[in-house]
Amino acid sequence: MRSLHPDDEDHPQWDVRVRPRAAPVVHKFGSLTATALGVKVFEPVRYVIPGLLPEGLTLLAGKPKFGKSYAALDMCIAVATGGKALGTIRCDGGDVLYCALEDGERRLQDRLRAMLPLGDDMPERLFIETVANRLDGGLIDDLRGWIADHSGARLIVLDTLARIKPESSGKATLYDEDARGITPLHELTRDHPGVAVVIIHHTRKMEADDCFDTISGSTGLTGICDTLMVLARHGEGAKLSGQGRDIEGYEKALARNSVTGSWRITGDAKELAKTGERQALLDVLTEADGEALRTSTIAKAAGVSESSASHRLKSLLKEGLVAKAGYGKWNLLDPHQTSQSRQSGDDHGD
Repeated sequence: MRSLHPDDEDHPQWDVRVRPRAAPVVHKFGSLTATALGVKVFEPVRYVIPGLLPEGLTLLAGKPKFGKSYAALDMCIAVATGGKALGTIRCDGGDVLYCALEDGERRLQDRLRAMLPLGDDMPERLFIETVANRLDGGLIDDLRGWIADHSGARLIVLDTLARIKPESSGKATLYDEDARGITPLHELTRDHPGVAVVIIHHTRKMEADDCFDTISGSTGLTGICDTLMVLARHGEGAKLSGQGRDIEGYEKALARNSVTGSWRITGDAKELAKTGERQALLDVLTEADGEALRTSTIAKAAGVSESSASHRLKSLLKEGLVAKAGYGKWNLLDPHQTSQSRQSGDDHGD
């Protein structure tokens, strides 16, 4: 084949600059057997916030202006000081980088002063940036440099994804753009075990049965992350839900301090929801003033599903707090009823 030459006017097609292909990575398939894998010893998953935030790449999503940044800053303070995250979970101390890319220094100073216990100094191990490159513009190198300079690096928070994700090329699908955009961050965490990187993101307006389906973007985004966390409204407070590859799923009920903006875990969201539903059903029957009500009527008045109301009412029946009043109806227990009559009501029509 004729060699290429930029001055060859007779053959303009030779002007095309051909880039040499990178040498392929040589893999020898079959080198790892299940038996060999079975005897390997791996370290357990390390938590930056015990039971809540593991090492690796995490996406924390919630509605705009609902307090995601406050929750993230609370975690940063807890890790930087060896304090309690969300008011309850003691953390091991470490170096923290908080990239607050939607806030200025004055606002951050005000938040820190409000959230820190009275009289506490500003955390020396908390490092703050308000400007950062994008993922395709040098951010990964910047983060690697920070980790290299801080042997005690434990947590990096990037607030928000919109400020760091690569600009859309318009040539790839949303899935591909989402996946390729944050893959370098996932690779970063794999190269630095023990470090957690948290990306703050938004949820969409449309509701879903599964809160993780409300995270804005494609499954290319959520699929790359090791852990997903969603902060959402729950009754008069909020709920922090988490799930991931290496952790047990959780739902934590949160209450917010109206003065400082800080969040505090108040208990398991599912258990508190059961208690709240239970009391709501009893309140409806109390207000009925002795009138027997159908399950569907009670459920609607209490603001719960009919199946949930039926389940709770059966539990209340066993506790001796409600009684069956004919076909599919309930009322508060008549204290003159015998134990036998309480349990022998008609079980149909729930």
